[in-house]
Amino acid sequence: MHSSTRSLWLLPALLLLVLAHNAAAQIGLRLDAKFKRYLRYEKIDLTLLIHNYSGNTLIFGGEDLQDSGKLTFTIDTQSRNIVSLLDPNANPLRGIILRPGERRELTLTLNALYDLQREDVYTVSANVEHARLPNIHQSNSTTFEVREGTRILEKNIGLPADNDTALIASLQVSLMLFNDGIGTIYCLRVEDDDNVYGTFRIGPYISGSKPQMDADSSSAIHVLVQVRPRLYSYAIYSMVAGEVKLRQQQYYVSETGIPTLSRDTGYLKVLYGRLAREGVDYELRDDYGTRERSSRRTPGPANIIPNNSQLEK
Repeated sequence: MHSSTRSLWLLPALLLLVLAHNAAAQIGLRLDAKFKRYLRYEKIDLTLLIHNYSGNTLIFGGEDLQDSGKLTFTIDTQSRNIVSLLDPNANPLRGIILRPGERRELTLTLNALYDLQREDVYTVSANVEHARLPNIHQSNSTTFEVREGTRILEKNIGLPADNDTALIASLQVSLMLFNDGIGTIYCLRVEDDDNVYGTFRIGPYISGSKPQMDADSSSAIHVLVQVRPRLYSYAIYSMVAGEVKLRQQQYYVSETGIPTLSRDTGYLKVLYGRLAREGVDYELRDDYGTRERSSRRTPGPANIIPNNSQLEK
């Protein structure tokens, strides 16, 4: 009897605690990771949804004290290693103005802010604070892994120099296999001893297929991989303003033979295949769709992530 009475007394108390917490939540936050597993040095993009319930306009990162709002992250690791902040002065919310009731969705590259190069399992939550709000608001937590892939093709390429006497820079290009948690996919990484200039997901791995990779006279990287029984992804990557970016992506279907990268004509091109037609020969969906997982959408500007692999050896 006493136990039942005590339980009935606890229910209103718990309800009051929940209501008090909700009343104090003047900022609503939701944090999501695009993938559950990332290749090492790949951009780790998180989506943060912010909802202003305060009834007032909030200015973040302003010069005045009342506008000194900021965003930070709490990061825990399975290995219990401490995650270093790359720039203590970084504030992804600087310049953001949220009007009463406004919702804003932000995409943030987390490993441009924190050192996430180590293979580990990371659990992340976002923290928003503002001088006009009495409490720090914390989002839900999201968990993802960072893992290394397996190199299957490697090539060293030189970059065009500014003049005839300048030292010729060299890049290492690696085509890799990576288990993204759903299946094995092809990835491309371009790096030197100091930096990683681009990491890209290309498409699903097909057992028994032979991927091809080469560089043309302007040091553009050409990659041809089979992503479906008769469908091949052909992509060209180039260095632009210190970053490697996807310049072109097309799909080919086998016609007179297996599509092949060839230099027979004096420049790189695809032989033995015809250009595939979207909606007829293939359909595109996102990286977790049931159809073609490659995307022709050119990714946004990539942050160059320092490569400390030489220091870890």
